[in-house]
Amino acid sequence: MTKKIEISSILNNSDSLVDLFNIRVNRNPNKKVFFKKQNGQWFPQSFSQTDINIKKIRNFFCKKNLRKGDRVFLLSTNRIEWVEFDIAIMSLGAVTVPSFVTNNLSDNKFIINDCKPKFIILENEKVFKKNKSILKNNNNKIILIESSEKFKNYESILKNFKTFDKKIKISSKDISSIIYTSGTTGNPKGVILSHQSIMHNLLGALDIMDEFLIDNERFISFLPLSHSYERMAGLYFPILIGAEIFFCTSMEKLLNEIKETRPTILSAVPRLYEGIFKKLKTQHKNSNSIISFFFKRVFIYASNKAKKLKLVDLLLAKIFIQLILKNKLRKSFGGKIKVFISGGAALNPEIGIFFNKVGLPLLQGYGQTEASPLISCNKKLLNNPKTVGTPVREVEVKISKKREILVRGKNLMLGYWKKSDLTKKTIVDGWLHTGDLGYLDNKGRIVIDGRKKDLIVTSGGDNISAQRIEYILMSYNEISQALIFGDNRPFLIALIELAQGYSINDIKNIINEVNTELNSIERIRKYLILDNELTYEKGFMTQTLKIKRKKVFDHYKKKIDKLYGIL
Repeated sequence: MTKKIEISSILNNSDSLVDLFNIRVNRNPNKKVFFKKQNGQWFPQSFSQTDINIKKIRNFFCKKNLRKGDRVFLLSTNRIEWVEFDIAIMSLGAVTVPSFVTNNLSDNKFIINDCKPKFIILENEKVFKKNKSILKNNNNKIILIESSEKFKNYESILKNFKTFDKKIKISSKDISSIIYTSGTTGNPKGVILSHQSIMHNLLGALDIMDEFLIDNERFISFLPLSHSYERMAGLYFPILIGAEIFFCTSMEKLLNEIKETRPTILSAVPRLYEGIFKKLKTQHKNSNSIISFFFKRVFIYASNKAKKLKLVDLLLAKIFIQLILKNKLRKSFGGKIKVFISGGAALNPEIGIFFNKVGLPLLQGYGQTEASPLISCNKKLLNNPKTVGTPVREVEVKISKKREILVRGKNLMLGYWKKSDLTKKTIVDGWLHTGDLGYLDNKGRIVIDGRKKDLIVTSGGDNISAQRIEYILMSYNEISQALIFGDNRPFLIALIELAQGYSINDIKNIINEVNTELNSIERIRKYLILDNELTYEKGFMTQTLKIKRKKVFDHYKKKIDKLYGIL
């Protein structure tokens, strides 16, 4: 039996994510699947040990009358216990409601009040203390993962409860989880995902990854499991293919732990790749003249200006990549990497082109939580970083007359929790209205060129996509974040967050240089240097690092008006 046939048979014989896990337990009971780091050492846990722990947690929940359809709020960083609670909850037909540990109190308060959970699982007493003010009258519902004298906890559950094997039938159309998306405006929306929708994603992911000859794969999990992207691509897909999953201890240690764990498949958001790309550009500037000479040619080769290179410079760039740069980059990721996946937000095409040109395959995908989340992804043999690839298996995509991307398939959500009117507006005649604008290229790949709500219409009636201009600005090391403003105004302005170590004096020349690449209506006439870092903690970003544009524009309204001469 080939690897793909074996994996496909697991999917075909599973009605739920719980079935998928149980089949792996039966086929590979002794396989070390999950790894946690303690005292500088990585400790493995097998499928069978994980299954024993899950059955004890199930027994606890049964004794506490957790029933099918009940919600369980889960607030923790990525760890083995997160997985065990998630599967135990779903195995009883209950619903996991994961949340981000970095959530502000108002978001967590809204989610808890909205979903009304039967239990509230928190990582530790530190997380409890942070959320104490919104947990009044809920103490009897609280379970801690780490040890606690005040609350029920994971360790005491494993110690005091036996395994529980009673079978509870879970249908593919039953709810797996409700994932709240913070969005760029208003309260979070609870996206209801079925087992079927996530497993449909796994089928699509298998098609994409099969081109890289799936074998003994290894992942490092660092994006929050509370996000639909990591829960599918970083947890249940690795379980499906029998891969190893190492749980990163902190973002500060990520790069070192990537080297230690040597992943073969790495899923990340664009910020990771952007950081690496900018770091290489800095090395180029600070290197000696010989290395700088080669780097310059490599950056031209790995850009849309490659045709300007002379043949000898092209050869020098390729030699430098093959002999030095490719190996150096591979070693920085542990040396075993097969492919990088970028998702969760838009990737600057320049960065995708660079990685692929230096021999490190980077596939950009596209999705939304409402699609569980996978909609499309580039493939190894049809990879163009200017696109987000072709729709995945059994997913239909069409472009509306207003250029909006519409999606149909088994991957779609069941709806928004307690928001039937919004559900009807979002899914119309079976088609998910994504709010993204784009088109299909001649090979059927999706090209996204803006968001409906982010499209700028100037007072002169010109329609301009801010995203393209922002990409160009943010390719400069000096610029950490950039936002383009100009809706109902006569010209565009840029709001710029300076990168650490740079000053306003560095920006004027950059603006002039960028304007040479833009059409006249797209050119930046004025700019504003932001005095606030655009972070989630300050309310300017969502959990997936998307900027809340309206929030930023409202915050700087007076300064923006001043640039337009409005007093």
